[in-house]
Amino acid sequence: MEMLHHPARNEQDPIVGTDTSLSTRQIRTSLKAVILMAGSVRASKLGASIGRSLLQLPIDAKTTLIEQWRQETESLVESFPLDRLSVRIMVDRNSTEPPKPNDGLATFTVERDPLDFRGTGGVLHDLSAGYDDNDYLLVANGLQVLTHPLAENAALLADRGGDVSIIAHHDGTPSGLMLVRCGVLRSLPAAGFVDMKEQALPTIAKEHSVRVVELDHPSALPVRTLSDYMHALRTHHRRSKHAQTLQDPYAEDLQATYSLVEPGADVADTARIHDSVVLAGAKVHPDAILVRSLVCPDAIVGRGQRVVDRVVGPTRAAVSKRGEDAWA
Repeated sequence: MEMLHHPARNEQDPIVGTDTSLSTRQIRTSLKAVILMAGSVRASKLGASIGRSLLQLPIDAKTTLIEQWRQETESLVESFPLDRLSVRIMVDRNSTEPPKPNDGLATFTVERDPLDFRGTGGVLHDLSAGYDDNDYLLVANGLQVLTHPLAENAALLADRGGDVSIIAHHDGTPSGLMLVRCGVLRSLPAAGFVDMKEQALPTIAKEHSVRVVELDHPSALPVRTLSDYMHALRTHHRRSKHAQTLQDPYAEDLQATYSLVEPGADVADTARIHDSVVLAGAKVHPDAILVRSLVCPDAIVGRGQRVVDRVVGPTRAAVSKRGEDAWA
């Protein structure tokens, strides 16, 4: 497995040659689909609390996670360039399906994995049956907020070449983006659980070229838990305001960076929303204080109530950022 370090991301970075038969241009034109993995092996407490797909969580006043992917994949089509691109959103049997974005340069479908405990590698093995050996799939964790444009990350992977190329982060933050040639996926088991990173990649690397592009800073931040979501939102909004992202664990973090209130939520004028999200259908009474919290549809935060690091559900039960059941 070969690694290439990119200390800085810019379009002038040199193209690195590959030992495969496909050139960078051929890899780009062979990209047939973006696969957004939006399911999970275990039920998501956060997803259960909001009563809808995590892809419908807001990032800012105008953008949800799924809208982010629509915008980013449209830019990818224009950048490579491609005529059109299929975006296949894969969810597990038990997850709530997200609404399908309107088709444009990118055409979206939402598909359920018919089998439990298949694993990412198993799902990709099954999907590869519909493509030629030299077709490529851009595989992404759908439940993440991108901190750099998808088109830039995809270009780095295509430039790196190989049968599989992966984004890795120097600080150890998990990455959720890889470019995979369909032919290598056929060697994976047709049945049983197959994890892509821990089981499939070591198998693929024995006979095929696996390349790694290592970045100094995370290219995306996961959204699986309340803590993940709050951190991703804070980073996203600080970047939007051209502020330096907090990296120092001892740095002061006292000023609110964002407050997101969806249309249809009822929030009193005297309520204070500090780095928190109030979803449509929720009600926040006067003088309530929310800090790094999420208020779900049909939930009520009482007058003067102080809620910190909590998911407030319809019964006013809450889930702490660590995932334990608690009361707000």
